[in-house]
Amino acid sequence: MLKGVLLGVATLALGVVGAGAAVAQSYKWRMATIDTETGVYFVNIAKPFAEWVKQLTNGRMVIDPLPAGTVGNIFKLHEAVEDGLVEMANWPPSFLGTADPTNAMIAGFPTGLGVDSFLAWMYAGGGRELWVQHRRETMKMHALVLGSGPSEWFAHSHVPIRTTDDLKGVKFRTLGNWAAVIRDKFGAAPTTVPGAEIYGMLEKKAIDAAEYSMPAENWAKGYHEIAKYVIYPGIHAPAWAFEGLIRLDTWQKLPPEIQVAMEAAARIVTHESVLNIINADLDAVAKLTGAGRNEIIRLSDDFQAKAREGARAWAMEAAAKAKAAGNPWPEKVATSIFAFQDRWIANSKYLVVDHRD
Repeated sequence: MLKGVLLGVATLALGVVGAGAAVAQSYKWRMATIDTETGVYFVNIAKPFAEWVKQLTNGRMVIDPLPAGTVGNIFKLHEAVEDGLVEMANWPPSFLGTADPTNAMIAGFPTGLGVDSFLAWMYAGGGRELWVQHRRETMKMHALVLGSGPSEWFAHSHVPIRTTDDLKGVKFRTLGNWAAVIRDKFGAAPTTVPGAEIYGMLEKKAIDAAEYSMPAENWAKGYHEIAKYVIYPGIHAPAWAFEGLIRLDTWQKLPPEIQVAMEAAARIVTHESVLNIINADLDAVAKLTGAGRNEIIRLSDDFQAKAREGARAWAMEAAAKAKAAGNPWPEKVATSIFAFQDRWIANSKYLVVDHRD
């Protein structure tokens, strides 16, 4: 059914673009990314998006995805878009930090919506609409939901972590809302560094533990070679999405048929990326388990329950502060996510799932 829906969207886009092709103007955009050309985000999100856009616009829109470092600091790609150095950026909103807590919630929240429910909220539960509206009103940007993925490993660690007490004092590489949650609620010492620095810091034991990405990507980085413990489930990033960030005035200058095609391409890639990444992750988990060099730890149910309580408390506290300062968005987003998650947990028991812990 999903394949049919996506093909229908693509067909509509092709029809719209084709209808105006006789007087077509061509466009060539540069899209900044946070990944290398062989990295999981580049291969599964940025590159396929460029290919789909070219196909759906009959070559009228050509997007050149740029590897990380091409336009500077990956944590400041929004500035490259604002300044016109690139027309577009593909990245996670969490890279904007927690000054506006919305950015730490909208594309994935610790202990929040899982792989099963996240895209349901995004496309049927109002998530996408909140995301687009927030970017327009607060940043003068247009956002495409562009890329999605499954749960990460919770951590590669030199120390065992089973209970929330085990987090106290742990030098933990992470970022965004999870960094705030483990610092404020559980006494950890979060450190935010680019992904390229994680291996060296783990190797030198400058950090005790690190979260980075999904099993296949972490396997490729080799973290399992230097840290004994591999910890799951990745409740800090149960499911996630990237965005395509575009200046609103740049977006509005595009013909409607190009906009439709780009939205369609983004939706196709978002659905396909999560499936492709999961498929690769299954192989990586099998390899790591089979190698037998690591101790694999499952976070206790008590840890997960306390983490959810702490994460939600942090979100609502942050939302209340933001609202008092005139920013209603964190409360809107948190309320939407938590209501949808509670509804999903209460009523999804009829669904058949193949996972057994």
